[in-house]
Amino acid sequence: MNQVQLEREYRRYYAFLKSIISAMRLEFIPVPWFPVRIARMSIFPVISSLNFVALLWLLVISFKEGDMVTFSYGAIWISATLQSVVKALTAIYYKDTYMECFEATQTLVRRRFDESVEENVKIILKNSIKLTKMIVSAQGFLFHTTAFMLAFYAISTQRIYPLMYHIPFLSPTVNHIFQWFGVLLDLYTVLGGDFLFITMALHFRGELAIISEILSHLASSQLLRTVHQMHRDALRKLRAFQKIYYYLTFLQMISSFFLICLTTFMIRFHDIQMWAYAVLVCALMQIFFLCLIGDILFERASLISTALYLTKWYEMDLVDQQRILIMIAMAQKPYGIKAAGLVDISFFTFIEIIKLSVSYCAILFTLV
Repeated sequence: MNQVQLEREYRRYYAFLKSIISAMRLEFIPVPWFPVRIARMSIFPVISSLNFVALLWLLVISFKEGDMVTFSYGAIWISATLQSVVKALTAIYYKDTYMECFEATQTLVRRRFDESVEENVKIILKNSIKLTKMIVSAQGFLFHTTAFMLAFYAISTQRIYPLMYHIPFLSPTVNHIFQWFGVLLDLYTVLGGDFLFITMALHFRGELAIISEILSHLASSQLLRTVHQMHRDALRKLRAFQKIYYYLTFLQMISSFFLICLTTFMIRFHDIQMWAYAVLVCALMQIFFLCLIGDILFERASLISTALYLTKWYEMDLVDQQRILIMIAMAQKPYGIKAAGLVDISFFTFIEIIKLSVSYCAILFTLV
């Protein structure tokens, strides 16, 4: 892949991400007046919130009836709807931050580096976009399959509606239309939010890898100044990324925990169809990629200080040595993902969530 193809690849993919944010904000509807623009951007979160309330009522009814299959089904869509609301609000509120990061990424792709590292930098960028597309494609396929399996399963039951609840003052046709729209809204909002998260996190991973690569070929003061500026910019964007996903990652952990717990209970103790297995795989995939990316970011950020120490700093001028010391001090601060400032997102967290889900599943079985 040459330079022109690489730039085109990034431009197309980031145009796709921008269209996701524009769709969540309904920007294709031209509205000049500010209060009406606020109302326009609130449409999708409000619809998802209405779905959430209706599904909550479904949980109450199914629990009273002792119908644990319907209760678990409703809990799955409750989790998806809650994620849908929060991820839509995140994309709407932090649009400018997202756009700034997208533009910075494409600027990095267009940038020319020293001949000693140019080829390796382009390989890192190519691998980053390739890995990003592979992950989002796999997740998109699995989530589409699972959502439609769930909806068609619900239609085949006595409740006949894709989300199983029934709004009395609406006709059956309107109930079907509203709930199918809710299914699609939850599906694409959750996927869109995950695509944004995965793309930004993997870009930071690539950018930190580029900095390490340049440091391994460091041969001039000019190149060191370039690395210093890149490192400052990367850490600034990483802090913005942590701010965006400060609470969202915690919500993701909680929802994944409940999904894994409930679907494991259903699979183990009830005669149900394949939709529960698909939901379990989706929940495991979401939390796995979250923890994997958290681990990668922490590791890549930590490797910068090692790469700086391994340079020939002892042969540099005093000013350059001071610059390296500042960079080492900045790199030694942990820059992973911390959910709500409480939990470090890592493989250890993934294992703990699995263990906790299985434990609570066993408790649930003794109580029901």
